[in-house]
Amino acid sequence: MIFVLIFLFLCFVLEIIMLGLIFSSIVINIENLEMQGINTKTNVSSIVVNVEIYLYKILKIVKIKFYKEYFKVFFVKFYYKKTLKYEDNKQLSKIIINAIKKNKIKIKKIRPELKTFKFDLNFGTEDAVITSLLTPTLSGFIVYLLRKFTKKLNKKDYEFKITPNYFSTNNFSIKFETKIKLKTWELLKS
Repeated sequence: MIFVLIFLFLCFVLEIIMLGLIFSSIVINIENLEMQGINTKTNVSSIVVNVEIYLYKILKIVKIKFYKEYFKVFFVKFYYKKTLKYEDNKQLSKIIINAIKKNKIKIKKIRPELKTFKFDLNFGTEDAVITSLLTPTLSGFIVYLLRKFTKKLNKKDYEFKITPNYFSTNNFSIKFETKIKLKTWELLKS
């Protein structure tokens, strides 16, 4: 009789843990992303990305913080080049693409929810006509994304600014901050 009660208790605990993982959420918070580019050279000035996993969408169980050259998990620093063992950025992008192909990750089925979105773009091309055509196209694309992935739009949390630069050659400057919430159930289904 005692063994049956212990077995039922263990099954109950495992079921609670499994339900917690199914109904948990992942929050990706891009706090600071700044990039500049002139002609073909691109420079990432700063980047800070937080990835947090919430159990039952309330209790934070994991927090990973990504910086430009390393990431932190539970106050331990891991440097990208040592951890992923790559020499240059082309090799890193091949590693990521192969991991996506190998695991057959289907991004189409995942519906993220945007909590905040702040985007500032200053760009220019060699041709003023192309710059003037790209400005409303990018604005329309951003508005489409905001309408598709947000529940309530308010001006305080969702703002973007696209400034065309007609005088210069190919250049851009981006400042980006966002908070994205993913449901674990949708990740498991894909």
